[in-house]
Amino acid sequence: MGFISVFEHEAIKVGEHGFSESHLQALERFIGNNDETTFPYYSLIHNGVKFRQYVGVLCVDNITIEVLPKTDRDNCGKDYWRDKLIFMLSKVYRLDVKTPSTVNQRTVSDSPVLDVFIKCFLDEVDKLVNCGLVKCYHKDEDNQKALRGKLLINKQIQSNFVHKERFFVRYTTYDYEHVVNRIIRQTLGAVIRTSHNTYLRYRATSILFNFPEVKDIVVTQELFENLYFDRKTDDYKTAIRIAQLLLLHYAPAHVGGSDNYLALMFDMNKLWEEFIYCTLRKKLSDYEVSSQVVKRYWHFDETNVYKTIRPDIVITKEKMVVAVLDTKWKCPEKTPSDGDLHQMFVYSQMFNTRKVALLYPSYNENSLRLPAHFTNNSDSNCDMLFLGLSQNNNGWCEQLTKNVCEWLNPSNHGANQKKSPNL
Repeated sequence: MGFISVFEHEAIKVGEHGFSESHLQALERFIGNNDETTFPYYSLIHNGVKFRQYVGVLCVDNITIEVLPKTDRDNCGKDYWRDKLIFMLSKVYRLDVKTPSTVNQRTVSDSPVLDVFIKCFLDEVDKLVNCGLVKCYHKDEDNQKALRGKLLINKQIQSNFVHKERFFVRYTTYDYEHVVNRIIRQTLGAVIRTSHNTYLRYRATSILFNFPEVKDIVVTQELFENLYFDRKTDDYKTAIRIAQLLLLHYAPAHVGGSDNYLALMFDMNKLWEEFIYCTLRKKLSDYEVSSQVVKRYWHFDETNVYKTIRPDIVITKEKMVVAVLDTKWKCPEKTPSDGDLHQMFVYSQMFNTRKVALLYPSYNENSLRLPAHFTNNSDSNCDMLFLGLSQNNNGWCEQLTKNVCEWLNPSNHGANQKKSPNL
């Protein structure tokens, strides 16, 4: 089993970091019949692969590749960015996790990004097993040797014309065949087949050994979207949320094959947006923070076709839009791109707000705001906000909240303004 750690947009070739020809062939098989130019996680290059903007963990056969985020021109190491990635994922997916620096070392292998998800899942399943798994009533039909339930006359005649000692019946059973238990058991199997952490694999095997036998289930996005949690299954929410991430990104080996694939990968642009949204929604108690608000801005009468805009974050107060934020996981070259500014101008006009801003990461520890405005109206701000990636994760959230609050209410706070960022 091998482990490779790289940054997003980085390339690795055969012979580098333990990356072998067999690993390259496994990654080629993972792409399969997909269009190589649109495959999201990586692209094939001469004798290697180049990763895209997706970060996370990719497990293929006997190798685990960890892809970490990284802003331009920073000098921070992989431990720093691994800690930041785990922190962002824990906030977005509401996981109670410990970072690799403080978690029990028995539970952490070379791939802590994957391990924190698996550990959280196993902790939740342990709680469920100890408290008692949910049971449910369901109807079964079977050909049995004893009369039990309702005799199905038509099927009795079809199936037991010769074997008259049997009874084809429909009966009610009260057991563990609940959809949530079936999802949990299937996830335990996926963990055992893909995790390279001996301790976590042992834990998953022990839990599975004591877990009731239930039928396999076909895993789809619709399955999780249609799940309904009631009083009896409310405690399953966290475990199912992690199971959804693991199962929807897991592809078991084909018959006769040897590759198990687990691509727990996240679009870094989307993850950055969701992290900012989750933090502001929790911290800005005086405002209502919404994500991906759709608004129509163009209509083609002949075909009744609409064009829409969808800003990342809309901040309202008393049902009035007071600000629009657009998150960007990149460091601008002194000024925003023309496309980003055109987009922000449309937001300011369509949402009738004087405050719009582009929110960037900054490898400096201090957050800052660079004021700017559209020339057609000096009161219409289009600022650049920079979130300093502080070493302290909790301080990171506090900096974000403080910076946005000062931007929303410059008269009530000492706005942190500078003439130019130290990019």
